[in-house]
Amino acid sequence: MTITMKRESMNVMATARRALGLAAGALMAATVASAQVQQTAGGWRIGASTGGYVPHSSLIRAADSNDTRLGSGPAFSLDLQYLASGLLSVYVNGVVSSGTIKLGSSIRPSVVGPSNQVMVGAGTAGVVLAPNNWFGDHIQPTLRLGGGFKWYSFDLAETRSQVRPTIDIGLGLRGVGTGPIEVTAEVRYLMSSFDQGKLPTRGIAPQAQRQSDLVFAVGFGIRP
Repeated sequence: MTITMKRESMNVMATARRALGLAAGALMAATVASAQVQQTAGGWRIGASTGGYVPHSSLIRAADSNDTRLGSGPAFSLDLQYLASGLLSVYVNGVVSSGTIKLGSSIRPSVVGPSNQVMVGAGTAGVVLAPNNWFGDHIQPTLRLGGGFKWYSFDLAETRSQVRPTIDIGLGLRGVGTGPIEVTAEVRYLMSSFDQGKLPTRGIAPQAQRQSDLVFAVGFGIRP
């Protein structure tokens, strides 16, 4: 295992620990609520969250293990849900993250600046399942299933931005109380592909590389 892979693994572990710590605090706050809110069809839920965006796959895998890959970065998300029934909501979500790209041996050596910054975003839609009474009166598990598009915007010479289809799968917990405010904790898996031909490669035949990303998020929701 290379030093780069070890550093990426440490970054993933650190981000996961921070997200789990924040989630634990949020869920503890939710459990002090006095009663569970009964969900009725036809209501709206607006949510916002922050956390970490962790790319799990290399953009270009090199024979010498000096891969080209994205680094972890902060993530921010907005979520709009419509409660279609007591169990199921329809959602539209947007997430954005700013990070960096680490250039490996498959990138042309002449490529420099102006910076290695990368903006990654995703827009998805689908359904959220939230059954009641699984973990007591104040905590609901959530399952997110959807799809949409992921885009990459580079600030690096000789690169082109791209938009790719993505699958959005999330598991989380929601703290429910008597008021309109909820607390949320979620891990999302965004699976897509990456067009290596948008990068200034050398010595390889560019292809569509599988790109799997994780989003750790803690936030709140409001039921108007």
